[in-house]
Amino acid sequence: MRNLYNKNLLIFLSIHFLVWFIVPLMRQSLPLDSVEAITWGRYCDFGTNKHPPLSGFPAEWFYQLFGQAGIYLLNQVLVLIGFIFIYKLTKCFLSEGKAVLSVMLLEGVIYYGFSAQEYNVNVVSLALWPLTAYYFYIALSKNTMSAWVLTGLFAGLNMLNKYVGGIELLCMVLYLFFTKEGRAQFKKVGPYITFILFLVVIAPHVWWLYQHDFYSFEYLMGRAGNGAQTLGAKIWAHFFYPIKFLGSQILFTLMAVLLFYLSYRRDAKEADYLTKDKKQFLFYMGILPVFLFAAVALISGSKLKSMWGFPTMYMLGIVLFAYFPYKLSDINFRKTVKSVYVAMVLFAVAALSIIVFDKSEKINFPYQKFAQDMSYAWKLHTDKPFKYAGGEIWYVANLSIFADAQPKPVAGMKPEHSPWFDKEDILSSGALVVFPDKGAYMALKNIYPNMSEPSEYRLEFKNRIGKLKSKVIYYGFFEPVSEVNHD
Repeated sequence: MRNLYNKNLLIFLSIHFLVWFIVPLMRQSLPLDSVEAITWGRYCDFGTNKHPPLSGFPAEWFYQLFGQAGIYLLNQVLVLIGFIFIYKLTKCFLSEGKAVLSVMLLEGVIYYGFSAQEYNVNVVSLALWPLTAYYFYIALSKNTMSAWVLTGLFAGLNMLNKYVGGIELLCMVLYLFFTKEGRAQFKKVGPYITFILFLVVIAPHVWWLYQHDFYSFEYLMGRAGNGAQTLGAKIWAHFFYPIKFLGSQILFTLMAVLLFYLSYRRDAKEADYLTKDKKQFLFYMGILPVFLFAAVALISGSKLKSMWGFPTMYMLGIVLFAYFPYKLSDINFRKTVKSVYVAMVLFAVAALSIIVFDKSEKINFPYQKFAQDMSYAWKLHTDKPFKYAGGEIWYVANLSIFADAQPKPVAGMKPEHSPWFDKEDILSSGALVVFPDKGAYMALKNIYPNMSEPSEYRLEFKNRIGKLKSKVIYYGFFEPVSEVNHD
């Protein structure tokens, strides 16, 4: 039976990798989060305008090595790392067969396939959360220094990826303080080594935040703001947003739960096979995270984004098998495996249909022609080097990657939003400015009178079946301040 389980796991990992690597290759342009991550990796050091810096570095490396396909390759490398460590963690609690199924059931969670096509901080978290939890459990159970060190390393990297990684860290702290097994760890040197290493890992970013007035926190607060004006709306937000967040997590994992219950057979003999300590670990690390997110919204009234729950479902399979004793048989195993592949096909067909038929700009963006046309417009305007492109990040990030000159992207054409660039150099070098609407361009022109009047550019793009769509965007030029002053 062990060979049967291992064989099925290897086959699943291979098929999942191939399917979700090939499907997004049908896109005609990279997703917004992906092009933005590449520019972070290329230009940022220890911080960005939105998140901590970690996600940008592998994006830039894989893009340089493998081109656009490298971004989709990176997605699946990260997902597979997560799968492998979920399997390793599950084996600490469950039998081999259930460990395999705990991984395979995650195919029914939208985050691991359909939503993992677009590289971003959420996909990186699919690897880092299981890595951190696995080494934390090994450290608790075996008290090896290497496990404590790796726990600190991956907990630090998790925070360097996305601030909400702090939720997993909080769960670890709560486990240490509120369980007997956890409190016993304070008599050992390991937890202190973990904490010190965690601080060392995040220290460069903390220093960067201090130097830049904690700028990236503005994005986090802006995303969490609910915009409520009246007192009643503010009170209602405290209840609506946590319910909405929890509801979205149920919806996004519903397929996985259905796959579990399609072959569920209760095994009364296994009802109490997990020790109290193990169940406590599963509760704190596998169940509590999603409720902590909801608690934040309940207390603050913040508008939680559904995608913030991306990494919290990594233990869904383990929790289902642990709390609902399951009689595993060869027949049930094979039935669940077949159901998993049916779910994979359904999600893949849905994703492929969107890519083929959707006429949206973000999927079908003509990045090469756009980069050539904007580069030519710059050349006609001035013989100065094309050093900066400012405006809507979608356009300027694509210019940064695909234009021959690779101009540096300045989000919103506001140097203060890109503090890793030299503001004086931007002002003295000038920039091409692109916005999707004239109003945004003119609002900036009211701030910078040295900007030219906007010109129209008709952006045309086709989906995979040839349906044409077009829109007008606006571009112009930010004249070098030195030249304006001289004139």
